[in-house]
Amino acid sequence: MGKNIGERKIYSMLNDFAFQWLFNRPGQEKLTISLLNAILQLDSSRRIEDLELLNPFHPRRFRDQKLTIVDVKARDKAGRWYCIEAQVHRQDAFVSRTAFYVASLYRDQAKAGSDYVALMPATCIAILDFDLFRQSKHVHEAFEFRNADGSLVLAETMALHYIDLTKYDINKPRKLQSTFEKWLNVMKFSETYGKLDVKIPGALTEEEPINMAIKELQKINADEKMRRRMADREKEALDLAIIKGAVYNKGKEVGKIEGRTEEKFEIARKMLALNVGLELIKQATGLTEEELQKLSQP
Repeated sequence: MGKNIGERKIYSMLNDFAFQWLFNRPGQEKLTISLLNAILQLDSSRRIEDLELLNPFHPRRFRDQKLTIVDVKARDKAGRWYCIEAQVHRQDAFVSRTAFYVASLYRDQAKAGSDYVALMPATCIAILDFDLFRQSKHVHEAFEFRNADGSLVLAETMALHYIDLTKYDINKPRKLQSTFEKWLNVMKFSETYGKLDVKIPGALTEEEPINMAIKELQKINADEKMRRRMADREKEALDLAIIKGAVYNKGKEVGKIEGRTEEKFEIARKMLALNVGLELIKQATGLTEEELQKLSQP
């Protein structure tokens, strides 16, 4: 998620800290709106014009925050809900997890006794730096509720979008690229664009939100305090990916990690030490919240 240019490492937009700094900070909604409109390719009647960030990023509190699953959670002026995450490490059961989260985003709108008519569409987007669907050649895979022959769509319910940066076409001239493709270009090569003295192509700078995102990325890569935060977050994400990989491998041996109780507790202890949230640890180990609470006590 970072690249050495000379002796100085440049951190990618997909770094957890960087992504939230760019797309989940109050005052930066223009960037998030542009990204959403580009990915979802909404027509003029449905384009997002205004956006409320529901889990806004606060740098001062970030140090104490646990690694998140959803980087951005938002609602537009029409009441539609969105979640966006960036992920650079392959995760087992990733599709199941994203399906669970879009369902939660839809379900959690309902209050006891409320009318289901009030439910608004929920869309989750995953921007990935690994090949999730190896049988697909598309950079963008979108899923929604359809009948078996595809003739009927349950519109205005739930949708999942997976953006695979490993399948981005680097050969298409930038001047011929759509706004969506330009965003992909910037994310794919953000370790290059994050360097202060790099020349940014005009086709990118003419898109104001994209130009703003590049300048912000350069700014935080030039700030030592910000760089330390990005470095810490990168290490935490890698450690978590390694631990979850170990959990999966053990699970294959013992059947969804049932049995070998002490191994599950040891993995949970390591994840707690990394300040990983209880919900993630529960999913990874199968331990109950009560068991995890006991582990976290001194």
